[in-house]
Amino acid sequence: MTPPEWKILIKMDVLAKPEGLWTKVCDYIEGSMKLKVEAHGTWDYSIGKNCSPDGKRAEGLLVESLVPSAPVGALIGKIGGGTAEKPDPAKSFVFVVGSYCVVNIDTNTKGALFLTMNDLVKRFDEHGGKVTVEVYEAR
Repeated sequence: MTPPEWKILIKMDVLAKPEGLWTKVCDYIEGSMKLKVEAHGTWDYSIGKNCSPDGKRAEGLLVESLVPSAPVGALIGKIGGGTAEKPDPAKSFVFVVGSYCVVNIDTNTKGALFLTMNDLVKRFDEHGGKVTVEVYEAR
């Protein structure tokens, strides 16, 4: 099997404290495709507490966070929905990025691509900094 040929879509900074809950990365993507995201840097998940895009394992998993299966501080993504909502699996394709991920996007998945830090909504005002992401596609 030959490896996919990756085409870069965008390189940008994702703020730990966006205006809403999510940063729009791409206006519109549509499957069928593979999506790869690589993230670098550190950001603050609380005042004076930082982590990489892989999150802070010591903080554990929080049931009320945006994505309960990801650690606090981890970079997460979704396709579809809007910038100010907690992800709804009925309306959005939600995935954990960390510092590296590759996800298969099926033909039914389409919409804007959003990224953010995983945490409780009420703690977003404590966030600070940014991570740099590179987003690639392979068809």
